[in-house]
Amino acid sequence: MITVDSDIGSSIEQAHYALVPSHEFSFAPELRKSAELFRDDWEQLETDPYMADGGSYRLRRYGLYDLSGATGQLTHISDASFYQSSSTNPLNGGTHRRFAAMAAKTIDNTFLHELILFDLEQLTSNKFVTDDWLIGVHQIRILATTGVPGSPTPEGIHRDDETYTSQHLITRHNIAGGINYFYGHGPEPTGHPKTVWKQQSYFDSYYFDRSLWHSVSPILADKCDSRGHRDVLLIDFVKSDMVVSDHI
Repeated sequence: MITVDSDIGSSIEQAHYALVPSHEFSFAPELRKSAELFRDDWEQLETDPYMADGGSYRLRRYGLYDLSGATGQLTHISDASFYQSSSTNPLNGGTHRRFAAMAAKTIDNTFLHELILFDLEQLTSNKFVTDDWLIGVHQIRILATTGVPGSPTPEGIHRDDETYTSQHLITRHNIAGGINYFYGHGPEPTGHPKTVWKQQSYFDSYYFDRSLWHSVSPILADKCDSRGHRDVLLIDFVKSDMVVSDHI
């Protein structure tokens, strides 16, 4: 019920990331209502209490799912925490973070379930689930007010712990900045980004594997005496046999 014109899997294999503008996606009409309900969630996120820089500019909710390779069943895991190593995230890593849970109405949202399965298929180039996966869903809003920027990646240039990640833009409202930088996949990031991209429209998306160095520039309110925000959906995928059990 979701299709895309790009060969995301080949891009991941060759470049370790794929940039997919919104016009390359198509969504079945029957997903419209659940997609609209899902977008409404970003008006009901809660402040991230774990920002080591003292900032209150990040709002979020989090959910975790188990995907069975044997049955293809997607099962929500309640009361799950999110863990990143301090080497991966030197600002906020090294602790189990328990963000506000996804809304009850969101856990079984049809659009979200379709998107999770669609993204995994693109990343693995496999139409059928053959492994067990743990899948994290992060609903994030970064706020900016006049004179006070918000940082989508306060940890700076970094790589993620997860096997694969997809990121979908939900909204940009009254902001400048928020530029994506991609630095390649070597042992250290290159001095200059190899690719620079600004997500502008709903569902401008990118996909990447754990080897990619990347960052996003701060956002600034675009007008005086105002506020703006940047809303994104992050979905991360980790093979279950690679997960340390006490990270959940």
